[in-house]
Amino acid sequence: MKILLVDDCADILNLLASFLELSDHETDKALNGIEAVELLQKHVYDVVITDSEMPGMDGTGLCKFIKAELPDLYIIGMSGSSEALEKLSAAGADVCFAKPFRIGEIEQAIENRFRTWPHAPALPVHIDDARLLPGRFAASAYR
Repeated sequence: MKILLVDDCADILNLLASFLELSDHETDKALNGIEAVELLQKHVYDVVITDSEMPGMDGTGLCKFIKAELPDLYIIGMSGSSEALEKLSAAGADVCFAKPFRIGEIEQAIENRFRTWPHAPALPVHIDDARLLPGRFAASAYR
């Protein structure tokens, strides 16, 4: 999956990116909603993970922009404030997590979305050390 991470804390961005990349996700990072909009206009993403409170454009403004311009894009919101989580949800975040959260919760939200979404790209199938993308390769049997 290609995931856009948005948070004004570079440490959180780098930590999230490191964990998600270990699970074979590709990530881009933005420090606020304005940077995120610029990236959204240049690239295609499967998921946006955004903080709520940031300078410039906050997470609520970013969610509203995404739902107006890219309504099928899946948004995961995060905040340390329950009030901010409610605002993210009202603005269009599909799921929200209170900080601090476990990275496994984010992974599960991504996985749940793509198991139930009819337009989802194929998830990698792990077989021992090999990774196969269903539908990308054909195999033939010979006798």
